[in-house]
Amino acid sequence: MSRGAYLKTAGLASVAIVTALVIVAIAWDRGAESVLRRPGTSGIEASATLAPRIIFFGDRMQARFDVTLDRTRVELDSVRLAVELSPWEILETRRERRDSGTTTHLRWIFDLQCLTGPCVPAGATAPLEFSPARVTYKIPGSLAIARESLEVEIPLLVVYSRFSAAGFEGLDEAASPWRMDALTLPDVSYRASPNVVVIGLLAGSVLLLGAAGVLVYLAWPRRAPAAAPGPEPDPEPLPSLTPLEQALVLLEETVRADGAGDQRRALELVAEHLDEWGDADLAGSARILAWSAGVPRVEQTTSLAARVRTELDEALVEAAASATNGANHVD
Repeated sequence: MSRGAYLKTAGLASVAIVTALVIVAIAWDRGAESVLRRPGTSGIEASATLAPRIIFFGDRMQARFDVTLDRTRVELDSVRLAVELSPWEILETRRERRDSGTTTHLRWIFDLQCLTGPCVPAGATAPLEFSPARVTYKIPGSLAIARESLEVEIPLLVVYSRFSAAGFEGLDEAASPWRMDALTLPDVSYRASPNVVVIGLLAGSVLLLGAAGVLVYLAWPRRAPAAAPGPEPDPEPLPSLTPLEQALVLLEETVRADGAGDQRRALELVAEHLDEWGDADLAGSARILAWSAGVPRVEQTTSLAARVRTELDEALVEAAASATNGANHVD
């Protein structure tokens, strides 16, 4: 794969991975918003909150009752809330519902205000208690008159007198009537969804990892391609031997192949050359060995070859001397 094709493939793969992570993050975030915590073993749970829980006389407040149920174990239409909020006046009532799978979350919201005597603090402050609320419901398959119930405790409400509010001015912070209500803190909120942030960080990590891989690929040293092997040089030709030299080599061999037929032919060839040189005695010795009844012995053929080589060397020396004398005479 070429470098350009590699970079294009790596870029497309990184974009695909980041796109998939973003889609997963959006789906995960939307799914997280719609999923409700399933109730416990009873199939239904209920709770009550007051907001705020510390008020001045005459202030409005809100009472919320939350019920989470499993519709496979509780009949949704049979759920009822019974609550006594007097002497507080109910200004407005709302009911909300949210479903997720077989789980349903119901919320009753009551906007309250009390301007009557029972809500006036006898002193600087007065705690007000509400009677527990009760949630009734039916189990699927049970009799029409058979109803189950669940008691819901309502938090304690603290009301301060407006006549004593001025007495708090100038006091240190510890003397203030306002305290943090850890039981009714609002739901956690985020500027950005944690799921989206996590997936975004993963996507950024993938992009950085891909960029690092591309930089490593570009910086990695490349090996030059090996040169194609050239044609092998022709082997040096072996020095060619004359027929006489080949015959002498056969005479000097100690191994007698083919019944010494090669040696006999070599002896005949040597005899012919000796006749040309005018050495009849040595030529006769060669022919006697060539036509002898027994196989010529190695010592005999080797000795004859040595004598022939000696005469051949002497002939070469004489020929060189004659050539040198002829050249000097010409000059």
